[in-house]
Amino acid sequence: MQLLGDWLKEMVLPADWDLFQGQQNRLPTPQTSYLIMQVTSRRPLATNNHNYTAERVTISQPVELTIQLTARGPDALTVLGGISTLWRDRQTVAWFQQKRNDIAPSDTGPLTQQDFTNAEQQYESSATLPLHLILMTSITRSTETATALGLASITEATTANFLRPSAP
Repeated sequence: MQLLGDWLKEMVLPADWDLFQGQQNRLPTPQTSYLIMQVTSRRPLATNNHNYTAERVTISQPVELTIQLTARGPDALTVLGGISTLWRDRQTVAWFQQKRNDIAPSDTGPLTQQDFTNAEQQYESSATLPLHLILMTSITRSTETATALGLASITEATTANFLRPSAP
């Protein structure tokens, strides 16, 4: 989320817009135009990949994050329209690759406008745009291997019990 916020502030948002990470905090909304980003889903794109070394295993999985942007203010549709246009632009993809090579913009969902009435019962322009971001997640763990096996742990099977002739 930090990297997405950095891109929005550096490349897209007007200087007078505030940016927040979505959360339920019961604070009043700002008086200026603002944008809220909130992760709404995380979807695996493939099965896990395991990369083994002598001491560790790295388990990685590509996932698609959906981050909903909610803009509030007179230019909400214009700002989100600009974000939608730039999201898959080659400069945006290059910007993300320069910062982290395990993240890439994918696509956007539909830009929608909603009615929003604030706590003072005043109408404010509001719009939402879902962004899809591909992220390679990974976890590294120690490799679980057996280096020795004691004879006490081996149970010997005999065939004597299985080969007895059956009684007529």
